[in-house]
Amino acid sequence: MISNLKLQLLLLMVIVAAVVGCPREPQPPLRIGTNVWPGYEPLYLARELGYVNKTSVKLVEYPSSSEVMRSFQNNTIDAAALTLDETLQLLAAGSDIKVILIMDISSGGDVILARPGIRSVKDLRNRRVGFESTALGAYVLTRALQLARMKPSDVKTVPLDLAEHEIDFRDGRVDAIVTFEPIRTRLLAAGARQIFDSSRIPGEIMDVLVVRSDFAKKYPEQVRNVMVSWFKALDYMSKNQRPAAEIMAMRERITAEEFLMAQKGLRYPELKENHTMLAGESPSVLASAQRISAVMFENKLIDRAPDIRPALDGAYLRELAP
Repeated sequence: MISNLKLQLLLLMVIVAAVVGCPREPQPPLRIGTNVWPGYEPLYLARELGYVNKTSVKLVEYPSSSEVMRSFQNNTIDAAALTLDETLQLLAAGSDIKVILIMDISSGGDVILARPGIRSVKDLRNRRVGFESTALGAYVLTRALQLARMKPSDVKTVPLDLAEHEIDFRDGRVDAIVTFEPIRTRLLAAGARQIFDSSRIPGEIMDVLVVRSDFAKKYPEQVRNVMVSWFKALDYMSKNQRPAAEIMAMRERITAEEFLMAQKGLRYPELKENHTMLAGESPSVLASAQRISAVMFENKLIDRAPDIRPALDGAYLRELAP
């Protein structure tokens, strides 16, 4: 007869063999959707410098933020770099997401450009204004008109995909365009006049990284990897400004000098500020989100004002904080 001890050892060996013999379920990469915008370039810089584990993070570029949002809603990607107002649109549509990182704050990078002779937003009355209607452009135009004490009905709005911004402005199909870098730099060089920018609405235009809640719960290592690589890229940028600009400018199709100029309209919150904005007991981003949500609901950009508080997830920031 086999003794109890031998039986227990035999059973343990069988269990160990079964565990070792079962291959671990492969973890899918975290697919992050972005469009071309200088504020997202640290993600690509991190990939270029080898900070990103390419097997666990895959960056997917789309022609516009509208396409990014559509792909996210269609489950083509697991995470997305979006503006705060676009994030509110996702929440209003019922997406189950977590906001895990404040990527950048725009203070001049988002603009309204107009033809020579149009000197202010008030001069846009009865003019054709092009904008990306399903994304940030609608919000920027709404706020600019509000500050000028005008209504959307005071202008002739022309919905345009991002790929049409530059060519439609150059060809005269619109009198003004709501756009951002790097298109801003190229159109200013071609003679456009800047009549509004995001510095007029401080703290309202910021980019965040959102991830699908179920993915974050099931594969936290991938999410953690991209967070670590992001802050490593910001550190590299602060210490190697020119080399970093040369790398990032290539994807933006502008020169390193132009990229450095574009960066002046942006600010990248470091880890400590990110923690304050997103991970504290009273996250400071909440007040901005609630104000933006109210404006969007009032102007029918969303059909309900969602509660963003449950979506704010500072867990990864708390792990990284010293």
